[in-house]
Amino acid sequence: MLSTDRIIVVEGVHDRDAVAKVADATVIQTDGFRIFKDKELKETLRELARRRGVIILTDSDRAGFKIRKYVEDIIGPEYVSHAYIPDVYGKERRKS
Repeated sequence: MLSTDRIIVVEGVHDRDAVAKVADATVIQTDGFRIFKDKELKETLRELARRRGVIILTDSDRAGFKIRKYVEDIIGPEYVSHAYIPDVYGKERRKS
């Protein structure tokens, strides 16, 4: 099991569940584009990022990059580390 004190930010519930199986960390999901409208989630991420730092783990598709860029903009790049889910044909294969 991997362990980190940083917050891991993922796109959805399936990503959160998969990461929770292999990482001893706090995992927060954006619920995709919900992050653009959810003021409470944005404030929570800002506060946690400043205290502990954030690892953003998204798909390597267009939606993943939009979410990644938005989260980085609201938090600040100095608090962010990036990790990517490889682009493998077929959604379920890529997720596993």
